[in-house]
Amino acid sequence: MTDSTAITNQVEPGNGMASRQGLRTSIREFFFAPEVPYGLALCRMVLPVILLYVVLRRWSHAREFFSTDGAAAPLADNYGYFNMLPVPSGTVAVILMTLLVVFLVTMSIGWRTRVSVIGCLVIYTYLNMLDCLSTFTKYSVIASHVLLLLSFSRCGAVWSVDAWLERRKRADWNGPPSFPAWPRRLMQLLIGLVYLGAAITKIHTPTFFSGDQLRFWLMTDVNHSNPMGEQLTLYPVLVVTMAYTSVVWEILFIFTCWRGHGRWIMLLLGAGFHLGTRQTLGLHIFPWVSMVTYLAFINTRDVVRWQGWWARVRPEKKDFAEVRRRTDWYGKLALAFPATLLVAVVLGVELEHWIDPYGIRRQEGPHQLVELDRATVEAMLESNPVMRPEDLVHSLEMGEMLVGGYVIGHKSTFRQGEQLFAQCTLNPPHPDLMIECNLHDKENRLLDRVQQVVPRETFRANFLYVLHDALVPGEYSLVVRCGGQEVARRQIVLKPSKTVADRAPVAN
Repeated sequence: MTDSTAITNQVEPGNGMASRQGLRTSIREFFFAPEVPYGLALCRMVLPVILLYVVLRRWSHAREFFSTDGAAAPLADNYGYFNMLPVPSGTVAVILMTLLVVFLVTMSIGWRTRVSVIGCLVIYTYLNMLDCLSTFTKYSVIASHVLLLLSFSRCGAVWSVDAWLERRKRADWNGPPSFPAWPRRLMQLLIGLVYLGAAITKIHTPTFFSGDQLRFWLMTDVNHSNPMGEQLTLYPVLVVTMAYTSVVWEILFIFTCWRGHGRWIMLLLGAGFHLGTRQTLGLHIFPWVSMVTYLAFINTRDVVRWQGWWARVRPEKKDFAEVRRRTDWYGKLALAFPATLLVAVVLGVELEHWIDPYGIRRQEGPHQLVELDRATVEAMLESNPVMRPEDLVHSLEMGEMLVGGYVIGHKSTFRQGEQLFAQCTLNPPHPDLMIECNLHDKENRLLDRVQQVVPRETFRANFLYVLHDALVPGEYSLVVRCGGQEVARRQIVLKPSKTVADRAPVAN
């Protein structure tokens, strides 16, 4: 063995060991580097404000959603599992909702932060799992995970009532404390994995990349009103582009959001994405809860830089150490927090009793249940109801050409000799259907009939009409029939061809 070989054999293990040590050091620095929890403090301050919007709207319905007095729908029952969660009485449900409101407020201001966050986590998650039909949603699941991570963090160490009291008590306070970064890192990984999982789901959904699934959501108000949704469906190429772009962004987010320009680019794209879903899909709470997690990407360096910028424009203030005064009233606040909870609970129960949202104590007596007739009950319990023909058709659109399986150039006015493409979009799931698209004149007389079989795996039926010169200019109708019934109708206006129009005399 030569000397060079011996040196090589000695160095290679050392290099491997150094690489492993470097990887361990990087992971340790990534998760456990000390930092001031500014980002988590912002999450703690903003998330309760968003959840309060929902909780306050449901507070008066606590008996209905979460108690034995109403119609609680536990999550376990919905999936056929054993329900281990007790369903409380109506009064207890009101108490829990009231406590949740108080905890959300105290969490936001950072008063008894750890107790407030844990209280929000337990009550919010518990109530969500008692109402899987409306309260338990995607945003509530994300919010519960964020609350869980905040409960392990020191998010109340800065920008909170607790931090202010701590500064007032300590004469030797020299700045905000630092803690390991792992709660913030886990929150970053949480939203990144949510996006990655959503992308994987979309990749395995064939109708997503064709734009069909997105078009159905854009054209419905099942969530809330979507001002831009229906307008976007007029541009199918744009819809398909949006589908591909969203998947690419969701995949790249977790790999590019950590540092440098990639962090801010991804966060800005994410903010635009979520605000867009609010306007196009009617999602009101989910975008804001998702963007709350973006605050976890704010680190100590960012806040120090912003504080430096702010210091240049704000007026100078006296040193806090010069005006700090030690007093003995802090100990008196020990009972203030539980006293606040007790007073809030009593007031909440009395307020719900006074409002009487269900009319139990009204002068004419409580509302009486009306017995349903037998036919209505049988229809509600029907296991396999037959869909009405009008419920099978989602939309009927007309245009001048067909691109990528979609009608584009939407219009209702045509000229003689032009082609008219009609596209009938069906609601999934649907059986094999015979669809007619017929041309009627102004007096509703049938002029032409076109039929086609639409198999159950197809969502669009396309029809082509050539508006030949034999058709007199005027008003016509396209009528879609399914199962022998009319299910859709669109009016069209036929004008003379350009050649005839050019030959027409012009009045002087």
